[in-house]
Amino acid sequence: MFKFGKDKDMDDPKKAIEKADKVLNKGLMGGFTKAFMGKDFVDKANAGLNMANQVLDGQALAAQLAQTGADAEAEVVSIQDTGATVNMNPVAVIVLKVKPAQGEEFQTAGQMMISRLAVPRAGDKIKIKYNPQNPSQFIQV
Repeated sequence: MFKFGKDKDMDDPKKAIEKADKVLNKGLMGGFTKAFMGKDFVDKANAGLNMANQVLDGQALAAQLAQTGADAEAEVVSIQDTGATVNMNPVAVIVLKVKPAQGEEFQTAGQMMISRLAVPRAGDKIKIKYNPQNPSQFIQV
């Protein structure tokens, strides 16, 4: 309870989220939180923890695709804002016509964080890396 040194778990974001989840939802502290702060507070806090986990999973996927993804050029067919943001950048649903370096042309759609300064428009050509087993997983390079 009274740790005066640095908590090493807080260096790993996943471990920090797990620790916050335990404090918020389990044991005596979780009971006190629900009793004094209310169920709405706990529900909103859990939604925030879920969102944080999704962001971390997305970052891990992007890092993996940057290393192992298949190269392709894509034409933006359409783009639609989801209303969500990551680091003040919008997350959009983007539909792409993909021309892989090897293989047949195909169309795919997925969510992508885009820069507010360089929002792609229909007809724009972008370079991507994608997962051949799941083409809806892609990143702009």
